[in-house]
Amino acid sequence: MVRRLKALRDPQMRVRCPVESLRDGDAEAWVEALDEILARARSEARPDYLEALECLTHAAADPAMPYETRQRVYTAAVERERGAIARLFLAASPPVEIPPQLRRQLGPERPLRPADRPLTLGERKALARTHRRDKLLLLLRDPHPDVVTILLDNPHVTEADVVRVASARPAVPASLAIVAAHVRWSVRHPVKRALVFNPATPLADAIRLATTLRGADLQEIAAEPSLPEPLRMHARELVTARSFS
Repeated sequence: MVRRLKALRDPQMRVRCPVESLRDGDAEAWVEALDEILARARSEARPDYLEALECLTHAAADPAMPYETRQRVYTAAVERERGAIARLFLAASPPVEIPPQLRRQLGPERPLRPADRPLTLGERKALARTHRRDKLLLLLRDPHPDVVTILLDNPHVTEADVVRVASARPAVPASLAIVAAHVRWSVRHPVKRALVFNPATPLADAIRLATTLRGADLQEIAAEPSLPEPLRMHARELVTARSFS
């Protein structure tokens, strides 16, 4: 599987490949394979395994993954006491309350700046395709998921811009989930870290992204009292089970 994923350069194909293999594969064998890939990915001498782990964590959350497949792999992982593997296949997350002020910003119209005229959602979506930095910097504060989706595919948006979106407080969980699923940006370490430490990021996404973070990051997550306990437990388990480079 590692060699097969390495040979595929298209990001979407690299995610769909394990989705299809998991659908028809033996769940017990897949748990053992995932556990081995997870272990080997911890060594900087094995970047191909880390790359494969990135693909597999994305595949575990892909909407194309049938529920029956997800359930089979989760059950097999639990039976083998592979909690870190089982949690990758949890799709549901506890709801996160959106503050009233942020809810108002999700309305059909909002200005880019307080003194500006309100723009419709359609106008903001069209503007999210711009190359102008002054407009992009204002749009990065727009919490609407539709605007975030377009911004992430704008070639003029930088990694620092995406980190700004991922670390926004307060934030809309659905918008952060879009960043977490993006095949280009969600593999960047600063973006992953910002998402995992953001309390508005859906728990399932935070757990999935934390799985590929560095040892020092995991130790910080495990000790951070503001983060959900299941996420902290996941980080502790990864730190305890393997020695990270």
